[in-house]
Parts: sequence; structure tokens; C-alpha cells
Amino acid sequence: MRQPPVRWRAAALAAISLGVVAGASHATPAPRIVGGGKANAAGWQFTVALEQKRRLICSGSLIAPRAVLTAAHCAKGGKRRQLSVLAGSPSIAPGRRPPRIKVTRVVLDPAYNGRKDSNDFAVLTLASAPAAQPVALASPAEDRAATRPGMLVRSAGFGTRSAWGFRVALRLKAAKERVYRPRQCDRAYGKGRGFQARSMICTLGKRIRRLHSRLPFHATSCEGDSGGPLVADTPEGPRLVGAVSSGSFPCGVGGPSIYARVASRLGFIARAAGLG
Repeated sequence: MRQPPVRWRAAALAAISLGVVAGASHATPAPRIVGGGKANAAGWQFTVALEQKRRLICSGSLIAPRAVLTAAHCAKGGKRRQLSVLAGSPSIAPGRRPPRIKVTRVVLDPAYNGRKDSNDFAVLTLASAPAAQPVALASPAEDRAATRPGMLVRSAGFGTRSAWGFRVALRLKAAKERVYRPRQCDRAYGKGRGFQARSMICTLGKRIRRLHSRLPFHATSCEGDSGGPLVADTPEGPRLVGAVSSGSFPCGVGGPSIYARVASRLGFIARAAGLG
């Protein structure tokens, strides 16, 4: 589950749990990652769903034939034998989902301390390689060029379809988001407490209309999207620049979303994934 810089209230967590398990509806449901739309299957084939005991908990990115990058808070404290991924298909609906692939190894980023959002990475080794093309990791130079304030990036995941954490998407959803200035994240979460520009990327999508609501909803990632990809389109092709880490509640209302910055931990990620 996507972790917020300010810890969620118990009531909110309970509501989200009910929505994920029972598929509870909401007064203003949206058939998409909050504010986005159906993801192009070919362009997002590296995006995977992460399950624990066959229940969706997070998303992730295939970065090597048998390696998935996700968020550390998705994998910490979990038992490896309980984890599996669904990969190579934009659908995780019953009867249409791809075969589950067991996770054989979990490596948490040693720099992740479990309390802050910095270095929120885990690399999972799969029992077999799915029929999907891995996404390339952004180099530091590509990261600097692609994540300047005002640049457009793309997010995707299998998370909930409403800003309140209800109704898991059974088909991959995607959204365009704009990179925010660090001071905008500081204002949202408190200077020095929730956002660190060196290791995080702060983004938010366009404002979307909701019937019977005056809240400023924006397109962004939400519950179940944790660990999922933030991608930049570079001259050399798509590059993975971030992984969903945290955000406000309701999603896209109280502040921007925060992504762990791939380039800041490129050495660890590449070693854990066997990329040399």
C-alpha cells in the first residue's frame, strides 16, 4: 500500500482494506488510476502486479528478465514464499490474468530505514522470466534532464480507481503527471519532513472534475500503485525514473505524489537485479 509522509489514520486504512477485499464502490468512482485512463499494453508491458497470499498489495516494474523493482514498504516484513507477481498482461481480472510467478528472493535497499520515504526500493527475483520486455533504468544524466520542474512524466499501476482507496483496477491504468518544484512538496508536507529532492520526485497530474464534489482532485497514483513505475520519455526511449512511494489522502487531493528516485540508488538496484 502506498505510504503517506504523514501516517494515515486507522479509519482510513480500514476503509481501504474493505475496498480492496470486497471491491466496495464510492459515490464518485472512476474507471482508472485516479484521473488517468487505460494503459497501452505494449508501452507498459514491464508493469507488474505484486500479490501477497494472492491478494494485490502493490505494483512494480520488470527491470531484468527475472527482476522486479518495487517499493521497500511493499516487501518489508513479508514472507518471501507469500509473494508472487502477475506479469506480461494488462489485465489481472479472474479468468484473464497471467500465470502467477513466485518470488524467490527479496532484497530491501539497505539505505531504507522504514520510517521515511527516502530510498524506498526493493528488488524481487522471480522463479521464471515472464514474456515481457524489461524497462531501462534512467542514468543520472537522463534523470536530471527528464525530471526538471515542469516536465511531463507517466505513471501506471493496478491500484485503486478512486481517490479514497476503493475499487482495485482489474486492468492496468496510466496517467500523465507534471514534475513539481521541491518547494511545492515542502509546502504540502512540511519543509524537511516529507520530501528530499535528491532521492525523491514530486509529481501531480491534471485536475479532474468530480460530480458533487468541490475538492481539487488531480490525476495521480493511489493505493495498490506503490512500487509502480514513473517513466520519462527520453531521446533514447522510455526510462524508469521513479517508483511510487507515498502521497496524500485522499489521493491527489491533499498534495502531490512522491516517487523514490531511481537514479539516486542506481548502484544498489543494478547489483540486486544482476545488471552488472
